[in-house]
Amino acid sequence: MNPRSLALPVLALGGAALLFAPLRSSQAFKKIGGFLDETQRDVRVVDNFSDPTAGDNTVPASQFPGYTGLQLAIWKAVVEWGSQLHGDGEGDINGNLLGSGGANFDGFWAGKTNGVGNMNANIVSTISSCSGNTLAYTETPIWTGWRIRFCENWTWDDGPGAIGSRFDIQGVMCHEYGHALGLGHSSSNAATMFPSVGAGSTGIRSIDADDIAGIKCIYGAASVTKPTIVAAVASAGTLTIYGSNFGATGNEVWFTPSAFTATSTDPIVRVTGVSSSTGGTIVSVTIPAEAGPGDVIVNGPGHGNDTISNAFPTDLVGTFGDVPGPHPDITDVTPSAIDALIPGTAQTITLSGTQLDLVTSVLLDGLDIDPARYTLVDASTITLDMPQASSLGAHTLAVTDGAVTDPYSVTIVAPTTPMLQWGTGDALNVIDKDNGLDIIVSGQVGTAHVVRGSPVGPPALNKYLRPLNMVLVDAGTYVIPAEGWLQVHLSDLPDPAVVGATWFARSFELTPPKPFPASNDQSITLVP
Repeated sequence: MNPRSLALPVLALGGAALLFAPLRSSQAFKKIGGFLDETQRDVRVVDNFSDPTAGDNTVPASQFPGYTGLQLAIWKAVVEWGSQLHGDGEGDINGNLLGSGGANFDGFWAGKTNGVGNMNANIVSTISSCSGNTLAYTETPIWTGWRIRFCENWTWDDGPGAIGSRFDIQGVMCHEYGHALGLGHSSSNAATMFPSVGAGSTGIRSIDADDIAGIKCIYGAASVTKPTIVAAVASAGTLTIYGSNFGATGNEVWFTPSAFTATSTDPIVRVTGVSSSTGGTIVSVTIPAEAGPGDVIVNGPGHGNDTISNAFPTDLVGTFGDVPGPHPDITDVTPSAIDALIPGTAQTITLSGTQLDLVTSVLLDGLDIDPARYTLVDASTITLDMPQASSLGAHTLAVTDGAVTDPYSVTIVAPTTPMLQWGTGDALNVIDKDNGLDIIVSGQVGTAHVVRGSPVGPPALNKYLRPLNMVLVDAGTYVIPAEGWLQVHLSDLPDPAVVGATWFARSFELTPPKPFPASNDQSITLVP
């Protein structure tokens, strides 16, 4: 075992002196010998911290899906050493962008485990006590892995903000992981690898120029041929990864496991033998059942530090990063105030924009609209037969090409005059008697509407205004709910052989004075 420790400031000089060797003034970092190869990139944590403040952060971070508390603090510390920003780099309360290493190295978040493991299982845990003023230490065989222990002599805090007199898990983990990567202590007091830190300090969460020089010295600067992920898009059980330098064949895609993993097992969920497309810029795989939110990495064919991509966040359901374009963009919806019911199948709503010919789905509030309801007219226009929204007020129409979804806000309003739809709402649409009839009534919220049908012609509610031979059929009286529309199913329809096949309908809003406001005309063809 080769332990490397972080000491308290009060005894930093005594504790650190034994670890220092004379260094040139231009170089303050020190190497301890060895480095982690591509088989040693996983990082796990067991939550055996006794302090409540070590795991009480419940605020999620956008680029770290699925984790809060202790696990989130450890994960943030690891990605700071990565070759480039982790997603968009956001997530540190100090405003630092996470992912500053710039070397041919990327750690991989492998989630939670159920034990402390041996000294090369790549697990973070606590130990009940440590001698002297040691805060934490790293057991570093290096070549075959590591183990990091936090000393329970001290009170720990998972952040992300001010931590008072406690010690910062994220910062201390960032330091200790530097040891696991092969770095010793630095003589630069600005460096994360400086051998001491004060209680309440969060300053060593972000690595300094000297730390960056050290990791590049060990692993080399990030190669221009290194696989790079710029976006990860999950949809319908498939993860599509966008980037560059993916192998034509023979790639491995790594996922964070969804469940606890045993200390003695490889925790990485791997999909092997994956090919890329579009000149090594796209990799697409079925998401394994064992995978969970966390990181994804593409490990290209061959061996070496420069075959492993940057670690990139994914929640396995949405989009992270910026998918290379072009992509559909809605610039206008006409009208922007849309009636709660527009009878018939005419496509009366127009979506204007750019690249709309790339659209694969149109959505209302995140749900796919039936493709029969819209037409991709050209790159700048989509016409739409608007479906019923769940409520009045603000809603979101969106378009997607399967990679990027572009939203546009619209407002659903109650129609100023009664609206009625029988069946599809188109003139003389065919209704099977045995299947019944769906009708939709719409109007101002709280108003009462009567619906009348006739086999002779459009009905008039006032008996003195309708022809003497007109038969009126009562299709019900309805009060418009808060949604601005109400759908009703009518069964037990009459036999068209007896009453005739053609039927006409109107609804009437029972709001004085007479004559009551009448809806649009509707007609159906009733068949046996």
